[in-house]
Amino acid sequence: MTKMEVIAVQLEPNSNHPLVWLKDKDQQVVLPIAIGNFEAVAIFMELHDEPPPRPIAYDLLRTILEGFDVRVEQVLVSALRDETFYAEITLVRDGETICIDSRPSDALALALRVDAPIFVADQVIEEAGLSIEMQDSQVHVEGVQDISAFVEAGAEDEPAEEALDPVAQQVVALKVRLKEAVALEEYEEAARLRDEIGRLEHSIEK
Repeated sequence: MTKMEVIAVQLEPNSNHPLVWLKDKDQQVVLPIAIGNFEAVAIFMELHDEPPPRPIAYDLLRTILEGFDVRVEQVLVSALRDETFYAEITLVRDGETICIDSRPSDALALALRVDAPIFVADQVIEEAGLSIEMQDSQVHVEGVQDISAFVEAGAEDEPAEEALDPVAQQVVALKVRLKEAVALEEYEEAARLRDEIGRLEHSIEK
């Protein structure tokens, strides 16, 4: 198995579904895994040190594990079957090891919160890993876009509205609403807004 780290959460433009990207320490391969909207937000917030207004499920789980003196030894993306990834979380308490089945998204969200190492089975990398090119110490992968619009969207990073056409102005307004929805943990509304933003931005690019 290969030790990897979470480097990004991004949107796949064709489906507009979130992907979490893992990279090995030698920067030779990346592994994209499709995840849900809630899990994408949870991973993004921890990855960028942006805690939610109130603890979410993964923060609660971390607190429970710490309260019972349980350590997350590692998480492992263990298999890929029928286009579905599988993972395992290894817990240790009083010298006893317990291995728990998990979705990769849940395992990764927890691993980031407890600073546990992340591994991927070699067979999974062989089947789904992608080679990468490094430029200016940044990973460049074609066909994805940053999910920051899902979490960080706001007018402060956009051009002045008077300089935008009506569709672009609508995108700016939707991004402000999206930021508010995420802050209020209204993830279904956030997903709807994100999809609408993606549709409009796609129309601008045409």
